Amino acid sequence: MSDVSARDVGLANTLLNELEMSPTNSAIVSLPLAEDFDRNRLSDLAVAYRAGRLRVGFHLYNTLDDVAAVVAAVSGAVLHT
Repeated sequence: MSDVSARDVGLANTLLNELEMSPTNSAIVSLPLAEDFDRNRLSDLAVAYRAGRLRVGFHLYNTLDDVAAVVAAVSGAVLHT
């Protein structure tokens, strides 16, 4: 795994850890959100939200600030399956 890939996976795993979920060791995270989730909370984020799931893909330009922004946006809305 390249340094960039390892860093991206680390950010994704940090996000999952912050949300009290198990790491997946993938730079792409898919989160089930509550049915009544207000998608306007995502307006400042470059993420995808479809069919009740949030998709976040981390890459070279992302930082821990991006992780914190996602955590703040979905706080209390993630369904733990």
